[in-house]
This record gives sequence, C-alpha cells and structure tokens, in this order.
Amino acid sequence: MTKKTKTGRNPTNIQHSSTFQYMIILIVLSVLNISVFVGFRNPSVPLHCSPDTLLQVVSLYLGNNGQTTLRKLLPQECSNLNEKSEVELQSSVRQFLSSCKHSDQRKTKLVDREPLITLFTTFADHFHTDAEKLSVHNNTLVNWASFKSSVNLILFSSDEYWNKVAQSFGWDVIKPLIENNGTKPPVLQDMFSLAMSRYNTKWYGYVNADILFTRDLILNLETLTQIYNTSNTRILLTGRRTNVDNLTRLDPKSDMDINQRAKQFGQLYKEDAEDFFITTSSFPWKRILPVVVGRPGYDNWLVGEARCRLNTTVIDVTRTLLAFHQTTKKGGNNEGHFHKDSDYNYNIFKKNKLIPNFLAGLTDCIVYYTYRTFCDTIEIAKRTHFGPLCDCRYKPSRRV
Repeated sequence: MTKKTKTGRNPTNIQHSSTFQYMIILIVLSVLNISVFVGFRNPSVPLHCSPDTLLQVVSLYLGNNGQTTLRKLLPQECSNLNEKSEVELQSSVRQFLSSCKHSDQRKTKLVDREPLITLFTTFADHFHTDAEKLSVHNNTLVNWASFKSSVNLILFSSDEYWNKVAQSFGWDVIKPLIENNGTKPPVLQDMFSLAMSRYNTKWYGYVNADILFTRDLILNLETLTQIYNTSNTRILLTGRRTNVDNLTRLDPKSDMDINQRAKQFGQLYKEDAEDFFITTSSFPWKRILPVVVGRPGYDNWLVGEARCRLNTTVIDVTRTLLAFHQTTKKGGNNEGHFHKDSDYNYNIFKKNKLIPNFLAGLTDCIVYYTYRTFCDTIEIAKRTHFGPLCDCRYKPSRRV
C-alpha cells in the first residue's frame, strides 16, 4: 500500500513544484531553436545559431534581470524570436523565482530546538596506539560533537581511553557486552534498542566510526521530517560513501574544509558499500537477525531486507548527504574482511537457513532517492528503471 505523507504528498509522485517551470524554460528554449534543429528552418537563418549560443543569451538575459529584452540580446543569426516566446519565458522565470522564495520560507521553519537524531557508533578495534586510527577516531568524535544541539551522541565502547575522550566532547558512553574475547563488535540490533531506550528522538542512526558529516546531515533529516510522518512511518536512510585519503591537517569541525577535501581528493565508492543506517523509531529492529557491524554481509542484507520484507520506505541519500570516509592505509576499504571472525554474519545466515539476496540491497536498487533542486532544497524522487538483479524475488545461485 502506498503511504501518504503528513503534508498530503504521495512519495511516488514527490517532485518539486518548480520542476514544471524548468520544463517550460526548456520548452521555450526549444521553441527558440526549433526552426533550426527540427527541419522547419527559415532558410535565411544560418545553421550556426547553436544551442550554446542560445543558452549564453538566455543566461545574460536572466543576469540583467529583464533590463534588456531578449530579442535585443539575440545575435542576428538567432533573431527569429516572436514576442509570445519571450512573454512565456518571462512568466516561467517569475514563477520559478516565486517557487524558490517559497522554498526559502520553508527552510526557515525547519529549526527544531530538541535533538532530532540519536547518533551512535563503536570503534571496531580499541587500540589507541595506531597513529592513523587515533586521528580518525578523534576526528569523528569532534565532528559529530559539532552537531550537539541537534543530536544525542552515543559511543558503544569498553575502552576507557576512548570513553574519556568521548565524554569530554559531550558524548554518552555505553559499555557493550564483551563476547568472543573482545573480538566481536556490538550487535546492530542491540545498539538501536539501547539507543531508543535511552533517548526519545525522531531518528536513530548507526554510522561507522570513520565517517564525517557536514550540516547537510541535519538538513536532510529536517526536510524528511517535514515530508513524512516519522512517528508511524518505517523509513531507512542509507547511501554511498566518498573515500578521501588526504587527511593531513583536516579540520573536522569545518564544513568548508570537509567539502573542499571531498571535492579535491574524494571518490564516490561502490554501490555495495553502505556505512550508515538511519531509521525512524517504528523500524522493526526486533525482526532483524543479530548481525554485527564491522564484518561483511550485514549492510546489503539489511537494506534488501527492509526493501523486500519489512514494508519500509528505503531512501538513498547519496546525492544530498556527503558521507566523508576517512580512508587510511590500514583501514577503510574491505577492512572487515581481514578481522577475526570475518565470517560471523555469514554464519548467522547459515544458522537461520537463509540465502541472502545481497544484490537487492545495493544503493542502485533503492527505489527512492534524494536530490538537490536548483532552489537549493532537498526533494525526493522515484527510480523507475532497475536491472533484474534488483528484483526482490531474485534467487542468488551462490549459497552462503
């Protein structure tokens, strides 16, 4: 059944109202050039009236805010413009600007004095003698603490050193049960249950300990909170990470520095690497197997399970949320495959006689995704084209 949002919008048709305006502008541009490129060309108009020329002219026209008419700006070779086309363009621009103004007004209503999310992590290994890990973990503690007015923070750790550092930055600390002589990290389901029992927020999220965010994290959550009734809608947010391996003198509190480093040195990683999972409180964590983080297999299985069996709205936020992955020489890509008990999650699947469809949990198979509009707002759209491997009914040939 399709869920209705609290604003009355249907997730299957969620589009920004200005999309129509963009279409009008494109249509008008097509009208300006149709005589040249569709075969109904005026013989007196040279073929070098190109789309590039028209785009430059329209850009100049918009830049001078209507001071000069479009027909006066057009070069002679593109001068076959009728008055109706210019009027239509003016009307579209005005409606578009009105739409952006409405979007700005919506932004001002997003501020919430109460924490919006309970965010938590665990340090997969508790050694604080490795220089790279020391820097990465410290960056994460500082970075997340910079959102403190909007988040509750929890570190699941039994390491006294890191617990003291985390508490000094305003983090809460929960000591997990020690199992397998300390080689097994906390169970994902347990961390969510403990976080929900400790804090009452609209969102709860586990994130790997080497991921940094900008304030786009809060903007995404505020926007989605407006779109959905988060109190009774099952939602799971995830996305791809951006690997960045130049971490020297990184300022973990600076959005500008993080964004610049990601742009200059970052690379979007594979669609099967999902390092964060943010859900609403109604997500059925009790139905999730006791998989552990930091070991292979749990991430794609979880997303596929949410998509295919748990009646959950899964949203890929890759395009609007930078997940800055602090990539180090020893850790980062495929790190979980080199730990002890690397087959821990696979053994859980075998014990439960489960053949996971990992491919259904790739980010490219997620139906809904966020995008940033030209008005600089975050909206949701729906993917319509998927390969057969995304099908929830697909049966993997290889058993775990």
